[in-house]
Amino acid sequence: MYFLWAFGTGGLWLVRPLFAYETGGTFLLVAVISSISALPRLVTGPLTGYLTDRLGRKPFVVIGSLLHIVAMVSDFFVDTYLPFLLLEIVGGIGISVWMTSANVLMADSTRTETRGRVVAVREISSRVGLLLGPAAAGLIGVVFGLKYIFLFIAASKVAVIIVTVMWIKETRRAREKVPRMTSSTKRRIDVSMFKTRAFLALAIGTFTISMVGGGTGVFRTLFPPHATASAGLSEGQIGLLLALAGGVALAATMPAGIITDRYGRKRTLLFGLFVTALAVYVMTLGATFTMAAVAVVTFGLSEAFGSGTMQVYAMDLAPEDKRGSFLGGWGLFMNLGQIVGPLFIGMLADAYGFRLAFTVVAGMLIVGGAMVFLFGQETKARPMPIDRPSPR
Repeated sequence: MYFLWAFGTGGLWLVRPLFAYETGGTFLLVAVISSISALPRLVTGPLTGYLTDRLGRKPFVVIGSLLHIVAMVSDFFVDTYLPFLLLEIVGGIGISVWMTSANVLMADSTRTETRGRVVAVREISSRVGLLLGPAAAGLIGVVFGLKYIFLFIAASKVAVIIVTVMWIKETRRAREKVPRMTSSTKRRIDVSMFKTRAFLALAIGTFTISMVGGGTGVFRTLFPPHATASAGLSEGQIGLLLALAGGVALAATMPAGIITDRYGRKRTLLFGLFVTALAVYVMTLGATFTMAAVAVVTFGLSEAFGSGTMQVYAMDLAPEDKRGSFLGGWGLFMNLGQIVGPLFIGMLADAYGFRLAFTVVAGMLIVGGAMVFLFGQETKARPMPIDRPSPR
């Protein structure tokens, strides 16, 4: 399921900016499309998480896929920027619903003892899809035309629905009987699980890491123009560097999952935050292709140890009976980082240059690491003690 979703998403990463530029004509309008597509997640993510606790996980995995199919098929028939923008909002809602419900589904299906490794397997399947998706979409675009990539993406989501319906079981724990909501509970939603120091550390660490990673993070949004401006790298060289980052992340994902299970979430996450800060700082020194290569290799390593461990940590902290609501609320900070980060750092880069902007990001990551160190709660399961016979 995760491979198929990522396979289509890889095609979306290719076609979205190209079609936005073709219909809009400016780079600003391309950036607007990217931000608008992520904006609905701020509302639909927490709402979806809450509803999965009451109605189950599978229905929302299917609903999210259906919404994205509608948006992609409709995109095939539009030729101007405004309809494309509106459909990206619909598609963004579908992505948010699917991501939240699928994440809760994964949390339900894993145990604390092996969650790091299982999530690593999921990350590997997603990364392989993201590597193959753009290649398949590019071939379709060359042979049939750019707009046919939208149909390719829609077909991948149809396959997601088939796999979900046929092979994936409902995992909602409290399925016997959901208590009826009284007038008092309707007015008051339990937010006590968000009022802890552990969640504060999780939220700040998630926000800072999400500023850099993901499809709309600082790295994929601002590193390419920075590499062109400071090092004079060509589009082909930048594409090679981005592929290198993806390859390193893919290779390091399973070792990161094993280390997370063996040595704990908090230590691994601190390492991921530190390496992410180091990668961003090295980007400020990238005046040559070699230095830029060092930066992207470091970033690939940080993505494997940072984002994956953060997801495992959030799943561990989520209360079993309110897992959907917790992960939906946590996802709010992940989406905020991906939306606010590039815009804030982009404004700094325009005003003061890329070097200062990237240094600010590195500093924020260090602050996030300090919060995790001070307030983070280790959630790694301890092995059960061995019962020894008492001496006679």
